[in-house]
Amino acid sequence: MQKINQFNQYLLEKYPTIWNTRIVWMLLGSFAVHILFFVIGYLSHIDPVSLQKYSVKNDYYTDGVIFIHLIISVLMIVGWLLMMFKNNAFKNFYPSSKSKLFAQFVQYFIIIFASTTFFFSYMVGFRLFINQKYSDEEMIKNIDIINRANPFLSQNLENYTLENRLFPKPFYDLYCETDINDIDRDKKYFVYYDRVYQFNSVYSKTSFRKDKRNEFIIPEPENSLKTPVAYSERKEKSEIFYFKKEVADLSPYIKTTGPTYYNFSNILYDNDFKTYDDEVVAIDGSYYYDRDSPDQTLKNKKAIINRKTAELLNRRNPAELEKLLTDFLAISKKYRVKNNLEAKSWVKMIYAPQNPHFEVQYFIKDYQPKRNDDNEYYNSDIEVDSVAATVDEEGNIVSDSIKIRQFNPEINNQVSPQDYVKNNVTDYYYCTDHMKELLENVDRVKNEDFFSENVHIYIWIAFFLSTFIFSFRITGLKSLLFSIISAGLLVLGVTLVIVMYTAVTGLREEFFVLYFLLLVSLVILLIPILKMESLSKMVSSVFVNISMNGFVLFLLLIFGIISMHQKAVCGIEIYDSYDISQTKTCVTVFDYFGLGISYILLLGGFVFMYFYTSVLQKWKAMPK
Repeated sequence: MQKINQFNQYLLEKYPTIWNTRIVWMLLGSFAVHILFFVIGYLSHIDPVSLQKYSVKNDYYTDGVIFIHLIISVLMIVGWLLMMFKNNAFKNFYPSSKSKLFAQFVQYFIIIFASTTFFFSYMVGFRLFINQKYSDEEMIKNIDIINRANPFLSQNLENYTLENRLFPKPFYDLYCETDINDIDRDKKYFVYYDRVYQFNSVYSKTSFRKDKRNEFIIPEPENSLKTPVAYSERKEKSEIFYFKKEVADLSPYIKTTGPTYYNFSNILYDNDFKTYDDEVVAIDGSYYYDRDSPDQTLKNKKAIINRKTAELLNRRNPAELEKLLTDFLAISKKYRVKNNLEAKSWVKMIYAPQNPHFEVQYFIKDYQPKRNDDNEYYNSDIEVDSVAATVDEEGNIVSDSIKIRQFNPEINNQVSPQDYVKNNVTDYYYCTDHMKELLENVDRVKNEDFFSENVHIYIWIAFFLSTFIFSFRITGLKSLLFSIISAGLLVLGVTLVIVMYTAVTGLREEFFVLYFLLLVSLVILLIPILKMESLSKMVSSVFVNISMNGFVLFLLLIFGIISMHQKAVCGIEIYDSYDISQTKTCVTVFDYFGLGISYILLLGGFVFMYFYTSVLQKWKAMPK
């Protein structure tokens, strides 16, 4: 205790501003709490099950850690204020230079920022644990095994139908037509119950022109001839349209038209931080569905999975398959993914003498069944789509019956895909979504920039609290409360003027609103600078407090006006352009700077506070 008193005495004598703000002790206390949250973050997800849900980054808020954060921050800031308010050099007319006043404000900001940013320490600890527990080398190896074993989970019949096949190469290059209305009956096609498949070569044409709806225009002469588009690939400044050319006969490669492991080409998880569902593609973090517009990178990776699966099956080596499935289950056990699979029995479901073409004969549930629930036989992921017709409970075709019977006259004597799945679902299960969520969360924690996404919130909390506390230290409680009431009345008055303008003119004129706010803001800012002597000290304190606490909002208003003018000019240029094929992107100041504008406002706020300290000294010298 004596050492602490001696250190405080030293600060008081040598650095009175630092002693007054208690910044040394607050930073030491904040550092200790940051260490605590680092440890909490490191230990928070030791159990792999905790990673098997959507976006574990939000666990900081959903698991209650944020409440501990808030309680500690409030207690620290309140305790700090109680200690600091014991002495107010400015209030008691101690010598305070311009630089000392600004230094106090900066120290307030640093203290509050350090006392409220425990989230970052938590995430640093969390990331350190993930990097150590799930190293990149290990994850790359494990994901490869997971993707190669995934075809044998047989949890969705739609993954094993003929249109999915990409290997050998003819399947990759050709387009599989599945619409019964677009099948050429005079050419070779394949039938599986109510589904029809026909493979076509394609040719492509690239379009760079857009219509009024901002859609790329189909090139000529296909556009005039209304030639159907098989599929398309959209680029940044163009779109490639593919059209069917000739029907190809792939009978030498197709041994069965039913669901078979040879057709599987999906990816459970990609090393490039992308997850692929049955119909949903993750590209650059955004999800969209478009079966007719495949991403070429994704298609290549799917083809690799299809090739590896086919080559493994062609070797007809059950021991090799068992080794793969054993490795997969070992990874699943390590990550605690729920399942009841066993490698030997799993291999027997795939390899069977009566199944030379490796058709999918058994289906595995993708969830853990509830106990004593005999009526639950398959989840929504073990499903089938009816492409050409619908079937009643007795298996009779009730729609498109004439069309489908032309392709498959024996359809009423065959088992529907729905019944086939229902009759062959097993008691085995594997929680595939849990594995995908774990892999996705590991990559998200490793790669996402959690600092840039969240730091702006804490920056502005610290800045506005600092200006508020600084206002209280300079002008006192009475002036600050009066300023808050005055600011509320001012907002009410400005709102009434805007409402009256809108009611009288019948317009929603954004320019009037922004420029009226600009005029009011300039008056508030300039009065303390130019006319302070003509006002009483209490009235001038209102303008001083509103100026200090609202200057960054004034800067934001200026950026808003600039942005509105940019949009207006850009809109006129687009309106005057008669070439609808030319598109123009309106880039505003907000688009140009992005989140960087937050740092610009912050810098502007600090610069303003530095120069405004002279106004504060001038105000303090006024008689009461």
